[in-house]
Amino acid sequence: MTLTVAVPVVGPPAAGKTTLTARLGQAPGCAVFRLREHVPETILAATATSAERLGWIDDFNVVTALRGYLDTTVKGDQTSTVFFDNFPGTGTQVRLFLAALEQHAPGCTVHAVELASEVTTLYRRAFQRRVCHRCERDPIHDPRLPAEPSAEDAQRCARCGGILHPRRGDAPRLLRARLQRYRQTADGIRQAFAEAGVAVTRLNSGTSPEQTAQAVTALLTSRIRQL
Repeated sequence: MTLTVAVPVVGPPAAGKTTLTARLGQAPGCAVFRLREHVPETILAATATSAERLGWIDDFNVVTALRGYLDTTVKGDQTSTVFFDNFPGTGTQVRLFLAALEQHAPGCTVHAVELASEVTTLYRRAFQRRVCHRCERDPIHDPRLPAEPSAEDAQRCARCGGILHPRRGDAPRLLRARLQRYRQTADGIRQAFAEAGVAVTRLNSGTSPEQTAQAVTALLTSRIRQL
């Protein structure tokens, strides 16, 4: 199986990127790349609580992690489609991303997706979402994957029964900083993709996760048929 499709999914915090990629990545032959899962713990720890650096990883570590992942994925020969959760994060990272794909998976088609939603919806989602420290063994104890609450007790995880917690980066001060950073980088991301001839499809993620996933699946099916 050859890596033939790469789907970068970008957008502001709480737009639903992780929920979307987690759903789509479950399909046969699909996988999800999350940058923070492939960089040293010391790098993550240094960016965990600062509003200015929250989750921000330097380009050297970005390209090292990306190339290592692509090399392993291509050699594994088990994946045809990779969804890139919240990546690339800048115009420079777009160029690094496309160059790495060209080297490790020449001929791989890129379909970029940008999720968008009203600011009030983003804040509501961030306020409501919870994570599970027991299910997601994050290396720096800062889990990111949204947890499903139990039907019997909304404060407990449906999977393991553990107590759910707000995500650290959803604290109001940090969320404002993350939203501002996305606004500052979004144009550069779009421009870098445009310069490379890659269209960025903007989707409204204010609908349900199922509807958003269906929209992306329909988009990819349509694009593949056109090739």
